[in-house]
Amino acid sequence: MAPSFLNRTHAGEVLARSLSHYAGKSDVTVLAIPNGGVPLAFEVACSLGTPLDLCFAEPIVLPGNDAPLGLLGWPPVQQLHEPVINALGLSEEGIREATAQSWRRLRQRVHLLRPAAMPPFISGRRVILVSEGVVAGKRFHEASGLLRRAGARELIAAAPVGTRESLFLLAADFDDIVCPLQPSAVETLQPFYRDFRAVLPEEVRALLLRAWREWGSLDTSPLGAS
Repeated sequence: MAPSFLNRTHAGEVLARSLSHYAGKSDVTVLAIPNGGVPLAFEVACSLGTPLDLCFAEPIVLPGNDAPLGLLGWPPVQQLHEPVINALGLSEEGIREATAQSWRRLRQRVHLLRPAAMPPFISGRRVILVSEGVVAGKRFHEASGLLRRAGARELIAAAPVGTRESLFLLAADFDDIVCPLQPSAVETLQPFYRDFRAVLPEEVRALLLRAWREWGSLDTSPLGAS
C-alpha cells in the first residue's frame, strides 16, 4: 500500500481542508493529542485561525495496581470511576494519595511539552480534538469525557485516518467526527505515512509557541491574553 500522507504536516493540511467549515468561528479551540497529533493540529489551527493547545488524560492508579480509579485531564479536570473505587474499598485518604501522585505525573508531562502559560479555557467553546489517526479510539474516548467535564460546548474528533468501527464507536462521545480516510481495518498508522518519525518534545514546544504568537490573541481565555 502506498502511503497516503508524506508526513504529519501533509496529513494536517489534508485534515484542515476537511475542517474548513469551522474557519472564522470565534468560539473554536484546537487541542492536540501529544506528541504525534501536534504537527497536524498546528496545520489545522493555522488554516482555521484558531487557538491551539494540548490535551492530556492521565490515569489515577494505585502503586502496583493497574485498575484505573479515574482520569486527570489537561485542561485541568478530574473524573473518578466510582464503581472501581467502591469495589476496591478504598479510603478517602487512599484516593487522595493516588490522585496526588497522578497529578504530579501529569504536571511533569505537561511541563515537558508545553511552555509555561495559563491552561486553555474551553468552557462554552467548540473543541476540535486532533490526533494523527484512530486505531482503537481509546485516547479520544478518554479525552471526550474529560473535556465535557471541563465545560466544552461541542466536541469534534479530527484525524486524517481511522477505522470505521472505531469511528462508529466514538460517535456517542462526539458531536462531529471528521476523518477523510476510513479503511475497514488498521493495525498501525505507520503504513499511511511516508515519514512517521517520532515527534520530539522540543518540536511540540516550538509549534505551540509559534501558534500562541500568531493566534493566541483570538482566544478569550487567560492563555490568549498572555
